[in-house]
Amino acid sequence: MSNRLVFGASGYIGGNLVPYLLGKGHSVRATARNVEVLQNRGWDGAMLAEADALQAETLDAALQNIDVAYYLVHSMAAGERFPELDASAAHNFAAAAKRQNVRRIIYLGGLVPEAPQSTHLRSRQETGNILRAGGVPVTEIRAGMIIGPGSAAWEVIRDLVNHLPFMITPRWVSSRSTPIALSDLLRYLERAPALEET
Repeated sequence: MSNRLVFGASGYIGGNLVPYLLGKGHSVRATARNVEVLQNRGWDGAMLAEADALQAETLDAALQNIDVAYYLVHSMAAGERFPELDASAAHNFAAAAKRQNVRRIIYLGGLVPEAPQSTHLRSRQETGNILRAGGVPVTEIRAGMIIGPGSAAWEVIRDLVNHLPFMITPRWVSSRSTPIALSDLLRYLERAPALEET
């Protein structure tokens, strides 16, 4: 089994991926900007580390002796500057992964249409491009809405359905989505490094 880093373990996907990988017998290092948020998760066997992609000096220690690094962070909560911060974080991470001889980066991005209007989706696409340009092979998995307990997008829709028996919306609200079950996504993330193609 390989040594795997879950970069962004305090988030929704990372918080589910760490115990999943541990259950599959992988050696896991889980990181967050503040390691204290991970200490009471009950992840027996996981190594916990503090790292921040916007502080490049924290990355080499987190990536040391890692075979596969899952990149699960974004800066949307930072306000209007989040695309700039996302790009800086991806550059820092890609450079550190190259220095530490990481064999594969697995990046979870979003489904992106031909000409995305969403700043969020454009930033997710740019992050993937930056990581791929960094010299370490990258597998990018793009997901739409993730259906599982705790998923923000899913819970918003569930709450609307449960609390509004009828709702009139403008035509522009209509959009197609390709959801994925959390259990399927975790399985794909765990198995992706076994694929030779990147």
